[in-house]
Amino acid sequence: MAVLGGLGLAGAGAVVGLGLYNVSAQVGHLPGVSWVLHTTFRNSVRLRAPSMEDAPDLSDSDLIALGAGHYATACAMCHGTPATPRSATAQAMVPEPPAIAEAVEHWQPNELHWIVENGVKMTGMPAWPATGRGDEVWAVVAWLLAVQQNRAPVPPVDTSGADYCRTCHESPGGPVPRLDILAPAYIAAQLELYRTGSRPSGIMAQAASVVPRESFADLAAELGAKAADVAPDLPLTGEGAELASRGTRKVPACLSCHGDDRSKGPRLAGQPSPYLATQLRLWRDGTYTHDRLMVAAARDLSDADIEALSRYFGAQGE
Repeated sequence: MAVLGGLGLAGAGAVVGLGLYNVSAQVGHLPGVSWVLHTTFRNSVRLRAPSMEDAPDLSDSDLIALGAGHYATACAMCHGTPATPRSATAQAMVPEPPAIAEAVEHWQPNELHWIVENGVKMTGMPAWPATGRGDEVWAVVAWLLAVQQNRAPVPPVDTSGADYCRTCHESPGGPVPRLDILAPAYIAAQLELYRTGSRPSGIMAQAASVVPRESFADLAAELGAKAADVAPDLPLTGEGAELASRGTRKVPACLSCHGDDRSKGPRLAGQPSPYLATQLRLWRDGTYTHDRLMVAAARDLSDADIEALSRYFGAQGE
């Protein structure tokens, strides 16, 4: 047995050390290898797929549209779209990335979430560009489920400049912020943070990577608030008003930085409530760390505080 073991190790060493195994994609895998790899893949995903407990409403049209916008630049080059075929180059990969309708055909939503967030080794399938942002992945899952059901909106074709940004931000809702009420300087600064990963977001990291860095300022000027825009007067009564205007012993008043003076912080009044709630949780839970003031301001927020504040500021845009 020892001799056989030694021969096996020697053979394995020769395969690795002498390059005997042909890694050419033109040759493909040895018989049976594809079955072993794919079976392992399916079983691994099913074992690790997360619970659906924290999943949002995957039929939400805003969420589906956001997923379509991300898919257009991050995924379509390998998997195509329901309206466009895969490229010849993608079809020459080993393993070959399946057309999107085939790729999602037999998966459950939580399994699709795991695949999109984690990627798959040795397949060319990348992981989500930002760790700790599984909340974003649901947007892509929502679009993939729409593909399963033959009702998916076509991903945008124009992926350059301001028109690409408008894909998601022109009629924002749900998880997407309004840009027209944000100062251009703030937008440009956030694009740089997304580009470097300092502000974790897989969707925005991808978006910032396909837009030239030197165009950030011009894009921000085109899409952001104009100098003449005036923030609305905020009511000082009602749910969330006291916390926003006065704060507590542990939580500072939001309006001390997020009021009329855009030089202190971004305007919150009029942003979609779901977007604000998500952002506050990211600050509170430590996913965002790129601004020390916000880290300190959000760390003692309760879930009830977050819901009250997001509804209060979001109501100003209704």
